[in-house]
Amino acid sequence: MQAAQAGNQTIWKQVYREALFELEPQLLQSKLQAAQSAVDARLFELRSRIDSEPREVLELTDAQRMLRYLQEYEQQT
Repeated sequence: MQAAQAGNQTIWKQVYREALFELEPQLLQSKLQAAQSAVDARLFELRSRIDSEPREVLELTDAQRMLRYLQEYEQQT
């Protein structure tokens, strides 16, 4: 069970990093959307469990905030 949890934690972080460091404008929007989906799915998973890790929940909410900012910024440019 812990291996699956660690895998899920790694997946959202990897997808999130890929979006943050994407340099190609034509790929950025799809990577931001993929990262948002991965973050939302992981948050849902953690909130449905009693033993969720508070630190990861905080990291996820920070990631959500950053992704929203980047999506808004992209829409303005």
